[in-house]
Amino acid sequence: MNRQVQHFLELLWGMTEKELRARYKHTVFGFFWLVANPLLQMLVIGFVFTFLLKQPVNNYYFFLFNGLLVWNFFSLSLSKATPSIVYERSLIKKARFPHAVIPISIILSNFIHFFLAFLLYLIPVLFLGTISWISIPLVLASFILLLTFTVGLSLLTTSLNVRFRDVSFFVSALLIIWFYATPIMYALTMIPRHLLWLWRFNPLTSMLQLLQQALLGLPGPGPGMLLSNIGVIVLITILGITVFQRESKNFDDWL
Repeated sequence: MNRQVQHFLELLWGMTEKELRARYKHTVFGFFWLVANPLLQMLVIGFVFTFLLKQPVNNYYFFLFNGLLVWNFFSLSLSKATPSIVYERSLIKKARFPHAVIPISIILSNFIHFFLAFLLYLIPVLFLGTISWISIPLVLASFILLLTFTVGLSLLTTSLNVRFRDVSFFVSALLIIWFYATPIMYALTMIPRHLLWLWRFNPLTSMLQLLQQALLGLPGPGPGMLLSNIGVIVLITILGITVFQRESKNFDDWL
């Protein structure tokens, strides 16, 4: 068992390293793109919501950048992982190895980029004076939930996409709606109370609120919201692992 785990981890890191090297190969600015995309998004969206729609959130640009970092990691990981097995069909047919390594290596590569960008984001946040001793466990909790949910959902969509190639198109369309259904550009305080139950089904809600509480001193998720979101994460993760294990036995037939 230990040898199998070691083999899996070696394969995972090998493919993650390959993904990391390929990301910025032949680019001029390289590492700069870690923060360039969310920074440009923040400036455009921030202008609209600050000056035109009067968003009532303190340190709104930090609030917005915080959400965009999380969203860019999640959406990029899901959209790239979903068709990954299909794209690597030749490798799967040539060698025997744990197929889960392929989508998880993509997610891990993106998470490393996300974490490095997050460290850069922390530098100006430190000057706000809103970080306290409780920030560390809150950030860790948010990261664990984010990584778990991303892996679980990606395993589900990846395995289904091998049999039904429409899944990758569905995921792309879903992500457009999901972006606006996630409190990235707006605070939950803007949502009427009778509609807040809808956000209980969006696990990204609690992840963002935990980070907002940890770094910006904003209210964290309520117990009901947090427990509901964790319940969805656990359900999706178990479903993703179960479906992937079942479907991976038949990948050769569908590729």
